[in-house]
Amino acid sequence: MKKLCGIAFVLVVIGVVSACKEAEPGFSPGAVDSRITGTWRLVERRFQKDSAFSVLTTTPRQRRDSVLVTINGQTVRKDTVINYTDTIFVRRDTSFYTTRRYPALPPQTLTFDPDGKVLAEGSEMTYFYPIRYFRVDSTFEGLGVNLYIYTNRANVSFRQGVAFQRDTLTLLPRCDQPCYLKLTRVR
Repeated sequence: MKKLCGIAFVLVVIGVVSACKEAEPGFSPGAVDSRITGTWRLVERRFQKDSAFSVLTTTPRQRRDSVLVTINGQTVRKDTVINYTDTIFVRRDTSFYTTRRYPALPPQTLTFDPDGKVLAEGSEMTYFYPIRYFRVDSTFEGLGVNLYIYTNRANVSFRQGVAFQRDTLTLLPRCDQPCYLKLTRVR
């Protein structure tokens, strides 16, 4: 009887704990623009390449100091100059923008589903892996796409500009200088 009560108690605890798991809340991205739905292959990307290094710099310096010296029974102030070298590391930012083109194989793709979901594939698309949903937005600053990341039990969005030209989709992230991702339609 004790074993049966113990097993029942364990099963109840397991049931309660498993019921407490919070699933990702439902999210409706709204109406989808048919121009963006489908699979797109990365063809070209202009991006900022971060580069920073430290440089050892030396600067000659002088320090003036006064010393009290006793000469023939009289105290005299004697000024001295101390020469030394100040050595410090200075961090230099040498970031620059570069353009890279991608071959067809291995494919680097983004898929925008008609139900508002995003799927990224390929080693160059890791930036898009945490993105789950999208919504095309033309309310301000021209045509754009809001990309949604599910984090800390909330859907957080960020916006990228969008441009269409025949079978090419250009995503325009915010950068100091013009940067972009050009993708061609696969299907």
